Amino acid sequence: MANEQTTGENRAPVTELKATIKVEGQEFELDAALAQEDKTLKVVLQPHFASIENANITREVKDGKLTVTIVKRAQHKGA
Repeated sequence: MANEQTTGENRAPVTELKATIKVEGQEFELDAALAQEDKTLKVVLQPHFASIENANITREVKDGKLTVTIVKRAQHKGA
């Protein structure tokens, strides 16, 4: 099982080479290796989604397929 990786808390093996990324109502494929860590994912997506810097990022592995959901955090407005 070459290229088997696990993610943070759930430890389910990631066996698919592509991950599904869900952000701002869009869904697309990205190399699973780029989606494993928040820091790497933010660097890759920042030019396209400025809101990712302070977003909540969750990961789920189902049947070896990594799905990353990115939800923009509400920004506090100054008084």
